[in-house]
Amino acid sequence: MSITALIAGGGTSGHINPAIAIADRIRVEWPDAKIAFCGTERGLESTLVPRNGYTFHPIRASGFPSKPSKQLIRAVGDFCAGRKTCLSLIDQYQPDIVIGTGGYVCGPLVSAAKKKKIPVVLHEQNAFAGRANRTLSKGVSAVCTGFPNMEATFPAANEVVFTGNPIRSAFHDSDRTESRNIVGIDNEYLVLCMGGSLGSQTLNEAMVKLSKLLCSEDSVKLVLSSGKQQHKALSEKYQIEELNMTVMEYIDDTKTYMDAADLIICRAGAVTCAEVAALGVPAVFVPYPHAAGDHQTYNARVFVENHAGYMIADADLSADKILEIIQKLRNEPEQANKLRDASKALYVADAVDRILDVIKKVVNQ
Repeated sequence: MSITALIAGGGTSGHINPAIAIADRIRVEWPDAKIAFCGTERGLESTLVPRNGYTFHPIRASGFPSKPSKQLIRAVGDFCAGRKTCLSLIDQYQPDIVIGTGGYVCGPLVSAAKKKKIPVVLHEQNAFAGRANRTLSKGVSAVCTGFPNMEATFPAANEVVFTGNPIRSAFHDSDRTESRNIVGIDNEYLVLCMGGSLGSQTLNEAMVKLSKLLCSEDSVKLVLSSGKQQHKALSEKYQIEELNMTVMEYIDDTKTYMDAADLIICRAGAVTCAEVAALGVPAVFVPYPHAAGDHQTYNARVFVENHAGYMIADADLSADKILEIIQKLRNEPEQANKLRDASKALYVADAVDRILDVIKKVVNQ
């Protein structure tokens, strides 16, 4: 047996990477599977999908504004054009299943699949579901969720299954000693700050101030991933080489640095949260304040409620607050260990296998 799947998910890597992970797992289960993606030409998916060896079909799609505006006319036009393209793709591929992993780009494909009576499985990464998945979930075969207890969010789906969020396979294996050796850390307390691939001015500034507070403290090492968009502004404002920390524009091997860290300061995207949980690293989550529906706050709140991490609002972040947490965890190693254990308890190691089980069930119905 083999299957054919059409997949959509895009706009951000948080939607695309889970889609690619699901496709990879389908290929392992069915080596002869036919898999194709669709998305917008301007979206990150147009680069990431072909890079991972999958066929990519560009379609028109754009986000629907929350209030009536000229943008709405364009969004409707793009949706109709995109849906027409997707109907043709369904005729071409005759898929056994359509999979959507969030973002407005899913709209045309899922709508076309419903019209053609093709089974649909959605995957929602966040603790607060995105508008696209909430809207599209009516009548779908199943919604897989990255966080538990989300059944009430999708009342019109045929089934809601907690699967967790699939992450890169590298995160499944943690060797903290080896990671610290690679990074060059001995007995120092490593604080890692990552504001995402583009960076965060708020996090960067807080780390600069923290480095000044710790200028005479050799036992703490600070590493900042400043971000591709924010690095230039940071380097123009400060003499980076004179700061009491290591500053990199972007860290390619994030897993090794995260595994080596004693404390991570980061945003609270769903995939980042899953990676933190996989490694069990104590974390201070600073939710991105402009995320749709404030979903990052909901993600971080799951860790706080399970005593698995800290949360500081973007507007409230300060070097003093970070320093207070560092001192607490250094003075109370038992508390740090409890955080690690509680964080690991939130990790779903077999997330992509759970999603595959849902896909199998739907395809065989």
